Amino acid sequence: MNFRLIAFLFISLFLIVTACSTEKNSFINRTYHGTTAKYNGLFNANELLDQSLKSYRNTAKEDYYSVLPLTQLPNEEEVMGMYPAIDTAISKCTKVISNHSMPTADEPSKKKVEYNHWIDENWIAIGRSLYFRRDYDGAIRNFEFVRKFFKTDPSNYEATLWIAKSQLEIKEYGKAKINLDLLDLAVKETDEINSTKKKLFSREKSNAETGKKMSKAAKKRLKKKNKKAKKSGKDKEDEKALFPKEIRLELEKTKAQLALLRKENDLAITYLDEALKFAKKKEDKARLHFITAQLAQKMGNTEKSKFHYGQVLKNNAPFEMDFNARINRAIAGGSGDPKIKKQLLKMSRESKNAEFKDQIYYAMAEVAIQENKKEQGIIYLHRSTFYSTTNPRQKGRSYERLADLSFADKNYIKAQKYYDSCAKVMPENYPNADGIRNKATRLKDLVIAVEAANYEDSIQRIAKLSPEEQEAFATNVIKKMKEDDERRKALEAEKLKELQTVAASVGQEQLSGNKSYWNNSKLRSSGFDDFRKQWGQRENEDNWRRTDKIIVVPSTTETAEDIAGNEDNKGKEQSKESGPTVEQLLSKIPVGDSAIAASNERLVAALYDAGIIYKDLLNENDIAAKQFENVLTREVESDYKAMSSFQLYKIYETSDVTKANIQKEYLLTYFPNSDYSNYLRDPDFFVKRKMIEKLNEEDYVVVLERYNRGLYYPVISKADDVIENEKKNPFRAKYMLLKALSLGQLNVDKSPIVPVLTQLIAEYPNTQEEARGKEMLGIIKNGYSANIESDFSKKEIYTYVDKAEMWVVIFPSVDDQKNLGLTQSNVSDFNKEYFSRSKLSTDLKVLGGDINVIVVKKMTEKEAKVYLAKFKKTKKYLGNLQNAKTFFISKENLVKLIETNKLEEYDYFFLENY
Repeated sequence: MNFRLIAFLFISLFLIVTACSTEKNSFINRTYHGTTAKYNGLFNANELLDQSLKSYRNTAKEDYYSVLPLTQLPNEEEVMGMYPAIDTAISKCTKVISNHSMPTADEPSKKKVEYNHWIDENWIAIGRSLYFRRDYDGAIRNFEFVRKFFKTDPSNYEATLWIAKSQLEIKEYGKAKINLDLLDLAVKETDEINSTKKKLFSREKSNAETGKKMSKAAKKRLKKKNKKAKKSGKDKEDEKALFPKEIRLELEKTKAQLALLRKENDLAITYLDEALKFAKKKEDKARLHFITAQLAQKMGNTEKSKFHYGQVLKNNAPFEMDFNARINRAIAGGSGDPKIKKQLLKMSRESKNAEFKDQIYYAMAEVAIQENKKEQGIIYLHRSTFYSTTNPRQKGRSYERLADLSFADKNYIKAQKYYDSCAKVMPENYPNADGIRNKATRLKDLVIAVEAANYEDSIQRIAKLSPEEQEAFATNVIKKMKEDDERRKALEAEKLKELQTVAASVGQEQLSGNKSYWNNSKLRSSGFDDFRKQWGQRENEDNWRRTDKIIVVPSTTETAEDIAGNEDNKGKEQSKESGPTVEQLLSKIPVGDSAIAASNERLVAALYDAGIIYKDLLNENDIAAKQFENVLTREVESDYKAMSSFQLYKIYETSDVTKANIQKEYLLTYFPNSDYSNYLRDPDFFVKRKMIEKLNEEDYVVVLERYNRGLYYPVISKADDVIENEKKNPFRAKYMLLKALSLGQLNVDKSPIVPVLTQLIAEYPNTQEEARGKEMLGIIKNGYSANIESDFSKKEIYTYVDKAEMWVVIFPSVDDQKNLGLTQSNVSDFNKEYFSRSKLSTDLKVLGGDINVIVVKKMTEKEAKVYLAKFKKTKKYLGNLQNAKTFFISKENLVKLIETNKLEEYDYFFLENY
């Protein structure tokens, strides 16, 4: 007994020792090394890759507004979290190849044969790992080795497929197409071989049924051939491996991916339909159906998209995919289908869908619009924007749809506001973002003009009412404002309640233990980061998301103590906004002839501007004509009447000769000396005038050159001629200035210059020449400067402190002073777009009791210089404000400026130090 046991142990030990050898091609050796290579290397590597990919895909957020990728792959940042698993998988397979290749070779490329049937699979696993690691060049080199060394093995086809996938990632589409064509050829050959085998089997079966038995030798040969083909996967005729059916799904997906990259959506759908034949798992089927439906929807194939979205619902798709399939099915063609509409209505009422209400209402809107119920669709779109709190893409989509509907109805005012809202909320990767911003910007001037005209027209009509009627009207306006505010608050409360319900139901799944959101620092930090990404740095203020927010302008002068001591308590002293009073509303009504005249001038200017935009920008001649005709019906004397009449003439010139002649007669009768009448008499009038202006400019340049050469008498002679005889010469003011300068050069006594300068100032107010004339006149009368004794012992008011905190001070113009709240809001919007990363805030200050300024804080000296440079170059949001006087000042020096009101001294200090 002992002898037998010892013999058994000895034989077992001998077999194990001999099996460890990689140089011996025996059954025991192949079995041992093959089993080790399969489970120690390949199995563990695949498990590591599958688990890391599954973990990534479970947490990845997919963009269902775009066509989904056929395979979810991590980007460069996301893949870093998968490095440990991927590197471990590579290490395991590398070790297996090193220790269990048969025979062993220090340099695999020099080997000529491999007896371990699982080594090629380990090479494939290494290549897949490199692919998922985004090392596509390394992956291609690895797969190329497999394709070169294992030419007659099925792994050759798998390696070729992964080479094509890698080439797609590095945009080598041509090379990828060549490899995919090779695989298609292999598939075709394999199908032909299988078809031949099927025919032979059918013939054999038929012979058996008819009693024609095959000879024993023939049966033996066929059985041996089939057994050998089954064992090695090779055909006897060409020694090529058959294409493995297991990778047909991946092949069709890769072909579809190439078609998508080439924008060949119809071809991609064909490959996806083929891929569905080989998909076994429900999750694969759901994804393929969803992508096919998306492509069909883009191509306008409603029935196909609805079918495939329906198939997604039958294949146990993840919640978000299932939800979006229902939404997209409705958008693709839910009209006339009561089941879809009923399902959407039910989804909108379910509390679990509260955070997705924006998408549900958007789908309901599309269904309503498809059924020609546009008004109901617009109501649903407004609800979509209202309930959209966490999905800026959907909110932008709803605003864009509202804008497009308004634009199609030629309601350009509403369209601009919706485009503007879309531009403010849409994320950076929003499709056609530049086009939407362009529409919002181009229509903005129209909105300003139309609203200005409506406003002036409204206040003029109110001005005609009796005092009692005006007060009653203002009271009703305030009442309506309060009702609208209460309605808004009720809707906000309803939305908040639904969101709280959702938070209560899902919050515990996201938080550990019983901690609330506010006690979880990690979630608070994540939420803050998400907010900053979407909205940038925002001030803690009311109505922070609105561009045209109401800002209360302080009516009292701030003291230095207010700035220095109470800056941190600013929010505590602000009273709650209660809305305008009757007196505040009525204070805007024009009273008196001069106020009515000014209002009329603003009204006709706004009507004319609106008409020009309708005509030139939107090609809406009919709407433009109404604006111009409205100008002509106003009982006011204005140059805009001639301008509007001429525009009407140009509109009707080719379409309605009768109306064109009416406008021509109007211009010639009431504005006979205008440029427009001159044009009607001579169509080449403007061309000739331009030529004359060019000649005038050339003449002036010649005279200017003479002045620079000291030829003052010819300059004076030419200037006298122009001043006396060419009243409309655009350079007449410059000639006056040149004459004064020439007289100054010729005469010690400067009194002859005074009449020339006085005439210049009187005839050309608000020009650069007038400013220079006043300067020269002041020097003649007062001298350059008074000799004032300086007190050098007196200390400077302002002090320079290195690295001091700086505030930018902006001095709005007279026009901008009229609505300081809007001006401050425009500066805030400028800050948010161009300096969103900086913690900037805006405030209103009062200098000297009557100078209102806007203060932007807080920044370093270097940042302040960059800010001012950008401010001066930017027209967006700022308009003419970019030309306003600006400087930056330290907090301490601002206190001194308010206390002393010595602005001129600070100007010199600023120039000297900054």
